[in-house]
Amino acid sequence: MLNRQKLALEFWDRSKKLSIKNKKYRNFANKFLSLLLITDIDSGDLSTNSLVEHNKTISADIVAKEDGIFAGSEEFGLLNNDLNIKFLKNDEDKIKVGDILIELDGNAKKILQRERASLNLLQRMSGIATFTSQLDKKLNGKIKIAATRKTLWSILDKKAVSAGGGLTHRLNLNDGIIVKDNHLRIVDYDIERAINNSKSTEYIEIEVEDKKQALLAAASIKKILQKNNKILFAIMLDKIPPDKVKSIIGELHGQNLYDKILFEASGNINPGNLAEYADCGADIISIGCLTNPGKSLNMSLEIK
Repeated sequence: MLNRQKLALEFWDRSKKLSIKNKKYRNFANKFLSLLLITDIDSGDLSTNSLVEHNKTISADIVAKEDGIFAGSEEFGLLNNDLNIKFLKNDEDKIKVGDILIELDGNAKKILQRERASLNLLQRMSGIATFTSQLDKKLNGKIKIAATRKTLWSILDKKAVSAGGGLTHRLNLNDGIIVKDNHLRIVDYDIERAINNSKSTEYIEIEVEDKKQALLAAASIKKILQKNNKILFAIMLDKIPPDKVKSIIGELHGQNLYDKILFEASGNINPGNLAEYADCGADIISIGCLTNPGKSLNMSLEIK
């Protein structure tokens, strides 16, 4: 028997990689945030340059204007690494209207020039974290939700999902195999062939659209596992209503095809029907609207 909860985290969560301690993540975040800043400042901040003396120093607070979940502290630190920063809230903390989240001291021009980029960063990441937390609560701990690759800010969005209690899913195309519908079209829907040719990684998932495909995929996976049990397999039940997901998983149970495979419910799942999937029998639910579009959480920068 699988320890399903533990292996679901292994298969669909990469949050430990999403830290500035990880060189790849830090390099990506630095480049991405630099682009945000360059795009906003362009060749110069005309307003600030006109009104603020070059060596003027100020203090400022980042203040919450909505209740929610805080996220984006590490990234904010990267963007403002030459300022004095005191974080009063950490990622995953609950925040309330009026809470001071961050205290800043430093060069006035730098603080003002980065105001919009800094707030966009915190508002987007905290908004995604808050929305993820809200949806996670709808499931009453029965099943976890995961992001997809439908992101605008790539792995920063994924990190925000994690701060809200969700799973990241794979971070990029090199992070495990997912055999999707277009792959299957190219191999004439030969599911067994597709699975047999996908052995170069420890994580392999195949997308299916109905009971017939699910049974065939599970039977093919079972054959492989009899020879190589080091691979972890999952089946994505795509665009299938919750009652039919439950029926498919029940039949897989009956045919002894369930125990060594993980299952993901995905496609056409939204906040309105999410709770219906809580008891469908899958190991996770993936939902694109966690990050696309992400709702910003209102904050402001206030000079003291």
